[in-house]
Amino acid sequence: MTSKIPTAAVPFVDKPMPRILCGTDFLLQQPPRDSFAAFDAYWEAGGRAFDTAHIYGMNTNLFGTWVKARGVAKETIFFDKGCHHYGDRKRVTREDMRQDVFDNHERLGVDYTDLFVLHRDDENVPVGEIIDWLNELKDEGYIGAFGGSNWHHLRLQAANEYAEKAGKQPMSLGNPNLSLGHANEPMWGGCISLDEEARRWYAETGFPLFSWSSTARGYFAGVIDSDVQRVFVNEINAGRLARTKELGEKYGMSSVQIALAWVLNQPGNVFALCGLRSKDNVAENVAAATLKLSTEELRYLEFGE
Repeated sequence: MTSKIPTAAVPFVDKPMPRILCGTDFLLQQPPRDSFAAFDAYWEAGGRAFDTAHIYGMNTNLFGTWVKARGVAKETIFFDKGCHHYGDRKRVTREDMRQDVFDNHERLGVDYTDLFVLHRDDENVPVGEIIDWLNELKDEGYIGAFGGSNWHHLRLQAANEYAEKAGKQPMSLGNPNLSLGHANEPMWGGCISLDEEARRWYAETGFPLFSWSSTARGYFAGVIDSDVQRVFVNEINAGRLARTKELGEKYGMSSVQIALAWVLNQPGNVFALCGLRSKDNVAENVAAATLKLSTEELRYLEFGE
């Protein structure tokens, strides 16, 4: 594989960050040899960042097996999430945060997380307390950078304003959903898809944006399961799908590749979390990550004008 995944800098991360991060939440759904072959192909393409989470459970253990077998723990960028709510119990607490970090270190066989990301927010908890807890873990050497998944951009802004005043390390990233797919409703409770105001904020500030479900849970790849049907099947997306096919013919790419390229070509500092289940998935995503779309093409894909 000759193409390499483009990289960019993220504050407080001492390694170049690939524009595409490899997901690990699906590993129990397929034979390990298939997942490990995809990981190897991603690594060969220059990919070093893997998305894990406490709520992924045994998937994380299985990924840790690959890390140990390949001997790549020191070079790997661990993008690890914690503090996901359990039913009605919100878990954005100091105790849950620390437990999730330590649990995943044990599952992965490591003692350091490059980026620790809160999987959910709890707006009843002051951002200053959260920044304090994260800085404790950083100062103790357990984590490096940190951020918020499914956090409103104004909460991220408030957290970093507190950090600046307190002389502490700020958040390094936001991890919302951004895709060409227009959502009828949130995929899961507590999830955030970016609206126009939030997209402008990320573009204008350059705050690193790590998008999950960047291709609308497979909608642009032809996946229509019950969740995709509920969230992404609508007339707006039917038009966008048709335009991805049209532009795909121009560039010799599939609809899902064009949809991913749309995300990665948005203004700002944008990254995408992708479920790379096979070597072919890796090759397709690497090609999409290197495609440059014009402002006119981005607008045409979204609005048809």
